[in-house]
Amino acid sequence: MSVALKQQTQSHFSKAACRYQHHARVQASASEVLLAHLALRPLGLCLDLGAGPGVNSAALAAQSDTLLALDLSPSMLAQIHTPSVKLCADMDALPLHGNSLDTVFSNFAMQWSSDLNIALGELYRVLKPKGRAYLAIVAAGSLGEVKTAFASIGRAAINHFASFEDILGSAHNAGFQVNWQQELSLFDTYASAKEALKSLSAIGANSAEQGHRALSKGEYAQILQCLGGDNSEVALSYNVVFLELIK
Repeated sequence: MSVALKQQTQSHFSKAACRYQHHARVQASASEVLLAHLALRPLGLCLDLGAGPGVNSAALAAQSDTLLALDLSPSMLAQIHTPSVKLCADMDALPLHGNSLDTVFSNFAMQWSSDLNIALGELYRVLKPKGRAYLAIVAAGSLGEVKTAFASIGRAAINHFASFEDILGSAHNAGFQVNWQQELSLFDTYASAKEALKSLSAIGANSAEQGHRALSKGEYAQILQCLGGDNSEVALSYNVVFLELIK
């Protein structure tokens, strides 16, 4: 992701801050998988990477000595009320000392990195030896329904997501041991195509490659028809990679 697109992503997530938690149902499902895998493990000094409005802050803080909540959007961080140290920063350049963290937790965030190799290298750098990272990353194959609908008018709707194999390769390249890996398809269902697109906007997920030209009424109508047709409900799919990495 270019600097301009990263700034655009920050803007979209900042605008989405107040309504993010209401719409982020798939993100909540993914965090349940990660938190269940964590069980009651003590997290020590823990970084919630891409913390958003602090959806997981209470659960992580209960198992941490100190919780650091990091996000690119200051508006997202302003929604967090759980005691934590808030850091407004880029995951590709963490403002943390090397070998300083016991745990990193990141749910539905690392796909926004401009370079996953850099982001995972940063996690390796800041974790202590034997430190662990628990990650849920949106992978290739996600939101295929939206991609197809926008392609019908010659537009791109979502980021390019890395494949499961590429994500594992980046983890190994960073120096991590992969202790646990899982790939799951998660779905969210909406009452209409319009509600589905509105929800993507509400969580900032439509921010990456659409460009700056607004959709015409005709284009928007065609996207809705392609996405929903005559169906009363519309389902969006996410392919999610779950990892436990050990330094």
